[in-house]
Amino acid sequence: MQRKDEETRIEPRTSEGPSLWGGTSTPFRWFGEMDRWFDDARREFERAWTSWPGALSTSLARFEGPRAPAIDVRDDGAELVVTAELPGVSKEDLEIRATADGLEIKAEAQGAREERDDGYVYRERSYAGFYRNLSLPANVAPEKVVATLENGVLEIRLPKQEPTPAPKAVKVKVQ
Repeated sequence: MQRKDEETRIEPRTSEGPSLWGGTSTPFRWFGEMDRWFDDARREFERAWTSWPGALSTSLARFEGPRAPAIDVRDDGAELVVTAELPGVSKEDLEIRATADGLEIKAEAQGAREERDDGYVYRERSYAGFYRNLSLPANVAPEKVVATLENGVLEIRLPKQEPTPAPKAVKVKVQ
């Protein structure tokens, strides 16, 4: 059931008869009602956090902080290879810390653009933060780690302390 308020101006629904499911013969109608309830709750929550005195503007209130970059970890036998997507990041803005059993990646990408003409000034700023902390499946030699960044794709090669044979796929017969 949806509330009547200034935004929706919808009158609350009433049961259309003695049916167990609120007037229809299917229980799935409730899912739609639940979706509307959650949407109402989300809107009220956003309104409460963006309307109090001293609140951040709506666009800043939705800032969620650094995001976790997409990462692939591959075991090549003698080393682990970690690939991460970091669009817009330069190697100067990248910080990587390796330990024997973990890897931490921090990065920031900032940009600014300004155009001036006789009657106007146009400014645009952007920011993207990335953070990821990984536990590695094998112990590595942190002093031998090598990283390269090319076209927003970071590749980190982590040599294992004790190389193991590369994993080999075995065909399994279904019975």
